Amino acid sequence: MKLFWRGSDYNLILEKILDSKYFSSNSKSLLLSMIYKLEEFYKDYQLVKNIDTTKDEFLDLVLDTIKKYCDNLKLIEPEEADILKKNNVLALTNEKERSILCYPTEIALLYAISDIAPKYFYITDSFEYKNSLQRTLVNGYNANNVEILSDFNGWSWDINVNHKYHIEDNLIYQNFVIMFGNLFMEEWKSNSIKDDDSFQNVKKYFSKTGYFETLCRYLVFNLTPKEKAKTNKELDSKIKELEKISDKLVYFEEIKQSKLKYLKELEKITILLNDKELMRKEYLAKNSKLPSEKRIATIGTYKKMLDNRKEKIVEEISRLTSEMNPINYMNKKRDLEKFIEINSENKVGKEEIIIKLQEEFIKALKDNTYETDDIESLKNLIFKIRYYKYLYINEKAQIKDIKTLNDEVNIVLKQIIKKLISAGTIKKIANDEELNLEIITNILDTKVIDLSLLKFEISVKENEIKVKTYEKEVFEKEFELNGKFLKKNFDVKQGKIYKLFV
Repeated sequence: MKLFWRGSDYNLILEKILDSKYFSSNSKSLLLSMIYKLEEFYKDYQLVKNIDTTKDEFLDLVLDTIKKYCDNLKLIEPEEADILKKNNVLALTNEKERSILCYPTEIALLYAISDIAPKYFYITDSFEYKNSLQRTLVNGYNANNVEILSDFNGWSWDINVNHKYHIEDNLIYQNFVIMFGNLFMEEWKSNSIKDDDSFQNVKKYFSKTGYFETLCRYLVFNLTPKEKAKTNKELDSKIKELEKISDKLVYFEEIKQSKLKYLKELEKITILLNDKELMRKEYLAKNSKLPSEKRIATIGTYKKMLDNRKEKIVEEISRLTSEMNPINYMNKKRDLEKFIEINSENKVGKEEIIIKLQEEFIKALKDNTYETDDIESLKNLIFKIRYYKYLYINEKAQIKDIKTLNDEVNIVLKQIIKKLISAGTIKKIANDEELNLEIITNILDTKVIDLSLLKFEISVKENEIKVKTYEKEVFEKEFELNGKFLKKNFDVKQGKIYKLFV
């Protein structure tokens, strides 16, 4: 949606917005500097992440947020920022008062603007970890936006862990962006009405692997004390319910007796509703047993009471019939067991859960790769996987640093490379398939901005291959592979520079 006229520089647009704001000169200067850097850095951010949200769309959103949702902006110097340090945040926002309190940096300011913008991420009310998931998505969204200024500087992609916020939440948010796209997440963020299609689509897609169940395990760690107390109460109830239904014969007999009881009551009500005289006698008899203040006003009121009771009985009979279905019984038992397992005292730590979550995500990536032969989709997936490998999984390590994860990601990457070589989209380097995939995988382990501009040059000795990579004509890195190699095993000439994507 075009909110602002493209004919003007964004700094000029911001200046017009600021004319109606009572911000300090320092605040205005910082906002102008932030917008200038976003204009300069966004193109590289978009290329690295391979996302479909344009610079104009993103800047429109930032400016619209400043215009509509921010009336008070106060910058605090680090030595005065006790309240920010106490909460361990870059900024504090108050949506009701439309105010921002933040450090005097462009990164902190962008974080605050992202945080104060309306975000809903509508999730089904019945989902046990709704609030925890919403917090994760909001934190991930904010960290995602801050990345434009924290990791890009107009000429390089420089990832600094000191600028990473909500690392685990961001990782989950990026899982969603990689799998469903940035526009999908933007649409979900704006979903203020009770429409849970986005949530259900995510849940359904990830049900092919153990990702969603593992995500629930992570969300348990992020429950507030109040939410945890509520979940523990629900846990006790579900443990008792599971104990009750585990004796299948007794459980089904209880349902059968309850159903028979309801059927007898339904038969009696149906007779009354079809016999006016009998209903009148029942009405008088019932009223005679009640104190005057509780008597039923009219026979018409009594009929409505019977109609309502009949409706509820029919619903209960339908529910009991459904519960007697063997498939429904097994599903209910499984759901109870799963809830109890997820919420019981967990000996597995949060870090192990995060690694398990990424193992399941890579399985989903693998399925996605096997299911498509669309060349453009596969090429886009290579860009996204390269970015994914550089995501931080904790404060010390990126995905590529965790050997088990990196090995699994490379299996997916090699499968895509094979398909793109067959399609003539990636240059074949060696005749030996394993060697060919190994060289290309190493070439793609790069932080160049635009992968489509990657070039390479090889030199071969009997026991060594040297590979140099370039972004356009600019040297980027060199790596070596050792083993027994013959020059005739290669489809490319030594000393000649080739484009990887052809």
